[in-house]
Amino acid sequence: MGSEVSETATDAGAAGSGRDRGYSLAEVLVAMSLLGSVVVVTLVGIQTVIMSSATDRDQALTFEWLQAASDAIHVSERVSCTADGQGRTDAIAAYDLAAQSVSVPPMWSGTTAAIEVTDVEYLGRTSVDADFEWSPDFCFEGAAFAGSPLYTQRVTIEVVTPGSATLQTLEMVKSE
Repeated sequence: MGSEVSETATDAGAAGSGRDRGYSLAEVLVAMSLLGSVVVVTLVGIQTVIMSSATDRDQALTFEWLQAASDAIHVSERVSCTADGQGRTDAIAAYDLAAQSVSVPPMWSGTTAAIEVTDVEYLGRTSVDADFEWSPDFCFEGAAFAGSPLYTQRVTIEVVTPGSATLQTLEMVKSE
């Protein structure tokens, strides 16, 4: 008989409470806040992946363009430094022309992307006992240096990507 009383009390309590066992407003707000936070974190992660992918693509295109320009300069005729003072300027202009002959990556055509030879330096040393170093002032060519094997040049090439987002430099060595 004791078991009947407890069953009756349980049934009466469930039926007469008037509460439908739903979620309270506080519980719904907490759940929405947590879900919103997860969505925001996911979207930020996706945005970061997209931005880094675009940066990687630009750097790959930049390197490809620099390599192509380096190859064009390599196969072009070496410009002598000549002791008349114009050799370095002439070398920069000639190598820049060779670099400009390389086509702009198709993705960047019609943009502000640019490639340029910015410097030419020569390998030499100030005295017989000194270490070799690069300088725009060394010029061991011409009649006075007919037997000199030092015709090595370091050419600096720069690429600026669209919007000036990336500046990348390549230094190459050119010699006979």
